Amino acid sequence: MSERPPILVQRRGEFLVPCGPTDGERIRDLPAGKALRIEVRQPRRSNPQLRLYWAMLSLVCDNLAEPQPVEALHAWIKMRLGYVNEIKLRTGEIVQVPGSIAFDKMDHATFTGFMTAAKELIVHKIIPGLNSAALEREAREMLGEAA
Repeated sequence: MSERPPILVQRRGEFLVPCGPTDGERIRDLPAGKALRIEVRQPRRSNPQLRLYWAMLSLVCDNLAEPQPVEALHAWIKMRLGYVNEIKLRTGEIVQVPGSIAFDKMDHATFTGFMTAAKELIVHKIIPGLNSAALEREAREMLGEAA
């Protein structure tokens, strides 16, 4: 299961339309004129919260000294916060790789703690002095949510 938030759509008549600007962007990245298989599900964990997390990471990446992939920042945050899996090699060496925050791996309460810790890491280590509330507000605007 992907850690990226799903593309959210709403039914309008016989059509599915994006819920917000980022959904529209991701839909535009899909191949045109090709059949796409979709799976319709209503989420058990908070999709808006996960979308907010990824929007905040995108804003942070846009404001780094050198552009970085959002997925790289996400992996670094997981490693830094201790959300890791350990792999024991045949040599006995244990290496750590980023763990998963996928819906089937992390419940809502655990993800809420993860997201709070990630925001603290962002405002203290990645962009010191950044206002956490301002970051969240700008991310919500990016998602097309009312402030």
